[in-house]
Amino acid sequence: MKNPARFIFKIFITLSLLSAFPSVLYAQEFDPGSIATNTPIVDKEAKAGDVLSKAEAGLVRSDADYDKNMFGVVVENPSIVLNKPSSDTVPVISYGEVLVTVGNKNGDIKRGDFVTSSSVPGLARKATESGFVLGKALEDMEGKGKIRVFVNIQYRNIEGAPPTFGRVFKFLASALERPENLPEVLRYLFAMVLGGGAFVLGFVSFARSLRSGVEAVGRNPLAKSSIQLAMVLNLGGILTLTMAGIGLALFVIFYF
Repeated sequence: MKNPARFIFKIFITLSLLSAFPSVLYAQEFDPGSIATNTPIVDKEAKAGDVLSKAEAGLVRSDADYDKNMFGVVVENPSIVLNKPSSDTVPVISYGEVLVTVGNKNGDIKRGDFVTSSSVPGLARKATESGFVLGKALEDMEGKGKIRVFVNIQYRNIEGAPPTFGRVFKFLASALERPENLPEVLRYLFAMVLGGGAFVLGFVSFARSLRSGVEAVGRNPLAKSSIQLAMVLNLGGILTLTMAGIGLALFVIFYF
């Protein structure tokens, strides 16, 4: 160090200023752990806590249930902000903990519930069926207000929603539009390969067993009853294994 005296003097001045003007550090209440990005927005009525979605014109308040185009949440005092602010930008958080304005259209929200967008512009609500969600509630809320939500926009299968293959294909088509949902897509694809493989293997085994049984009866008609019993037992085992494979695939899709 070329000039230690000057370095020590700078530290002394800095500490003195912080002691004299602590309000500089504590003038605002920050959202802990939240990292926002100053993002251009076209909806000038959007305010802190509102859910935003991507539209053709730009970012606007979400106004559709389970909107697959959800982008993030407007935040007032993030601890870290990226990009320079301007007259047409607001700090937006797309992943992490943030205060979100919610309503009770689908019932009161409990900690651990998934929340999603609603038909009311900018307002989130409890997710009661499978679809795209904004994130998971970190506290309870009765009525309308702001609660902390861990934002992680993705498609989720809500427990209790009727499982259908239509939901699976709908998810695959929409989730591919968001790269962050790739793990979910891979999980569904793995389950589909598992279930499809079990079905194909069972069908091929059934065809081979049937052909072998017919040939055996033709060669030895006197043992027809024994051969038929063996065929039935063989087909029962094949059917059991096939259903087990398909059941495992459905478990991976809907409950894993």
